[in-house]
Amino acid sequence: MSTQRTAILVGTDGSAPSDRAIGWAADEAARLGKELHILHVLETPTKTAPGGTGGDTASLVDAWNPVLRAGRDAALRRHPGLKVETMLVHGRTVAGGLRHYTGEAAEVVVGHRGRGGFASMLLGSTGLHLAGHHPGPVIIVRGHSDTPIGEVAVGLDLATDPAPALDHAFAAAAARGARLRVLHAWRPAAHAVEPDVDAQLAANGRYDRLAAELAPWRERHPDLKVVEDVVVGHPVQMLARASAEADLIVVGSRGRSFPLGSVGHGVIHHAHCPVAVVRPHD
Repeated sequence: MSTQRTAILVGTDGSAPSDRAIGWAADEAARLGKELHILHVLETPTKTAPGGTGGDTASLVDAWNPVLRAGRDAALRRHPGLKVETMLVHGRTVAGGLRHYTGEAAEVVVGHRGRGGFASMLLGSTGLHLAGHHPGPVIIVRGHSDTPIGEVAVGLDLATDPAPALDHAFAAAAARGARLRVLHAWRPAAHAVEPDVDAQLAANGRYDRLAAELAPWRERHPDLKVVEDVVVGHPVQMLARASAEADLIVVGSRGRSFPLGSVGHGVIHHAHCPVAVVRPHD
């Protein structure tokens, strides 16, 4: 989570999920002492106004400006002192339009779905595209409760660089005054000669590796309560289960060849709370 980037950027399309994303982003901006930028992308030339069937650019702008104002008003009702900017921009795609305005964004926030029908699919694909390609944290706001639980969970794959996900997870837990649960899920080899013995040895080894990975972050956050979990099971299933008792779940990305990865993709679709997918900043 970058302290030098000055804003939380949230995309809106006037739908209920994007309204919830605005509320979540407003809370995050207030928590981190950052500005809130609310943005809607007019997909040219086919984007239509809310409830409309088309129209020229001027009419589209007239139709969408009230959506942005409503988002700004909702954010200020939650946090009256928050600095909020609204932006209406043009782009060939929603994800492309958002990308042009993410340079100063500490986080990019979107709802997990958009307006009904095809637009709902569109915003879902927008979130997936951003999560797989944006250099920095992308938060997909899922779930229905705003009541804090007091836990942040992060999924750790011991085969990849954990630094981006751990940086974000530790900072997110510290900002919330929450406990951090670090979860590593694995599946024993099916052909083990002595499954119980081999599985226990493997689990012990994974606990040792997990502890070694976490040591530098524990030193930086000595007051943060950290719980280490090594569990047997599919990572998506285990992380989705953990998300039911978390305020935020954090996952990393797989890099350039596999930008999001099957675990990140699955968690976005099945989590019970907001999901942060973290790629390294350029």
